[in-house]
Amino acid sequence: MKREVCCPNGAKVKSPEPPKSEIRQFGNAIEYMVDQMAQRWRTQIFKELNQDTVAKFSDAAQSGNFAVIFLAMAARVQRKLLKQFDTKRLNKMTNKYTNQVNKRNKSEFYRRASSAIGIDREELEATEGLTFQINAFQAETQQWVKKTRDDTLQMWTSNTLRQMAEGKGLPEILSQFDGMVEQRKNHAKMVARTQIATFNSLTTKARAQNLGITRAIWRSAKDERVRGNPSGKYPNAKPSHFALEGVEFDLAKGAPINGQFLLPGTSYNCRCDYELIIPEMEQ
Repeated sequence: MKREVCCPNGAKVKSPEPPKSEIRQFGNAIEYMVDQMAQRWRTQIFKELNQDTVAKFSDAAQSGNFAVIFLAMAARVQRKLLKQFDTKRLNKMTNKYTNQVNKRNKSEFYRRASSAIGIDREELEATEGLTFQINAFQAETQQWVKKTRDDTLQMWTSNTLRQMAEGKGLPEILSQFDGMVEQRKNHAKMVARTQIATFNSLTTKARAQNLGITRAIWRSAKDERVRGNPSGKYPNAKPSHFALEGVEFDLAKGAPINGQFLLPGTSYNCRCDYELIIPEMEQ
């Protein structure tokens, strides 16, 4: 049930922060998936190949045949991994953490809002009715986890095949593979940070709009890592989140910059948040 809240002199309510514990745990869970896939890839592909087999990839007359062999091995391993980390398992894992984030967001949002508005928190929570929207936000997060799984397998397949076709030896191929594994582990942590922050920001937005709140103010992290900070690490980053500090925006659209609209916390590694503007009560 949508409300139209206000308070005597107006107020600003800080959006709930994405919980660091869930970001860390979610990142560990996705990283574990990558690590387990890498172990099976090593034992069921690389350990079944010998140097003579790999060397033949450099022979133009034989490369096609051995490419078929490798791709068949990769396809077999992929089938096993897709069964081990199937959609049901990944969705269950994702929902575990997004449910925790949603629970905390709900508690913090209504605690802060009720303090500013003067309406009992339990009363606000009882009339929320946002289940379908929250489920949609969860489904988006699930898709990113599955994309991480699928992109990782595709990357390993294409890169390993190219190196074999170039006649690289197993030690070099394994070294390159280990480097890719570390890259994907780092990517897993980035996905966790970004998706938890995005889920948290979107649920805040939905809850605010459900109370009739339409405006907000962008707040950056105010440190050297903020994108576009002239004296920071990324002074030339586009779009500049530094330039958005203090900008008031339409909550339905996001903050306008460089011809696009952004909601704080929803782009890669964005650590920005926002203050919700509760309108002043009409006299």
